[in-house]
Amino acid sequence: YKHLYTLYLMNTLNYIGSKHTLCPILIKIISQEIPNLGELCFLDMFAGTGSVGFRFQDITNKCFANDLEYYSYIINSALIKCQYSSKLQHILNDCNGLDGVNGLIYKNYSENNECQRMFFTSSNAQKCDAIRIYIQKLLNENDINIDEFHFLLASLIVSIDKVANTSCVYGAYLKEYKKSSLKNMIVLPIHTKTDIKTEFNQVFNLPAEQLSKQDNNYDIVYIDPPYNQRQYSANYFPLNYIASYDETINLKGKTGVIEGYNKSHFCSKVKVYQAFKILLDNLKCKYIFISYNNEGLLNCDELKDLFSSYGELKLYKIPYKKFKAQKNVTGDTVFEFLWFINKTTTNNFIEEIEYFTN
Repeated sequence: YKHLYTLYLMNTLNYIGSKHTLCPILIKIISQEIPNLGELCFLDMFAGTGSVGFRFQDITNKCFANDLEYYSYIINSALIKCQYSSKLQHILNDCNGLDGVNGLIYKNYSENNECQRMFFTSSNAQKCDAIRIYIQKLLNENDINIDEFHFLLASLIVSIDKVANTSCVYGAYLKEYKKSSLKNMIVLPIHTKTDIKTEFNQVFNLPAEQLSKQDNNYDIVYIDPPYNQRQYSANYFPLNYIASYDETINLKGKTGVIEGYNKSHFCSKVKVYQAFKILLDNLKCKYIFISYNNEGLLNCDELKDLFSSYGELKLYKIPYKKFKAQKNVTGDTVFEFLWFINKTTTNNFIEEIEYFTN
């Protein structure tokens, strides 16, 4: 497996709204607007796969991340709170050599005598169970610390995602196994970075509105909320189940969705405007960057009206290709709206749109 590990600096989920490919443009724009990034504190408030925070930790003084989903909390903890090490590599090698067991993932998300769900092949589900149980045992016996546990668990989550039998999201499984799902899962490290400022970085697992009300001060806050009615918790629930690995969790329906899964107000047409307002009213920071695309629940005029009351406002319009699971919309290009609110100046909307195509 060793030659495979060298290919990755960061191993990431196939994820709705991921900024993995947009990160270079985000860095370019934010660096242009705020030249002294190296002295400032950065918060990624809807961190998702952690692509943004993972990169911004290198160009800012401190990096914080937050997400409502527990699997995302685990992933972001691994990305900005734990160094890659030879110790972790050896453990991952051991994980890849384990025999599978009939655990919770096999029982609930693969085909067997009592379950017809086909999210993973039986062998990959059994392997996932064996690894999940093994790393929990290492933590319980104090062979690894909590940050190392998060690194190993995050590595498992992003690796099992590579062999999921879905059309990118977990809202439903495919009725026949696709080619990639039949491959044997190999757990790769979530990253291979060894110079993380772990003593400065911090990760939260809270609703964004709740985090904004805490007495924390940030220099820069990046906000990348859900754009539409897709609840992330309903689309990635097996990953939350792997992260929690709690047999007392109730699973419902044909797909085994977690009962009482998280529901974000940003996914509600009725609640999203007020959710934004609560967030922006309470945030203590100097600069805010907000990603939102042209197919979101709020249109450009609504966003402009809302954001302009918080400081000097600038809009960047960035064309990019749609996430490949978005089949219910026409065309293959959407526009990412990146709004910049400068709270250190007087309120004034700047009627300026810039296009970045590279």
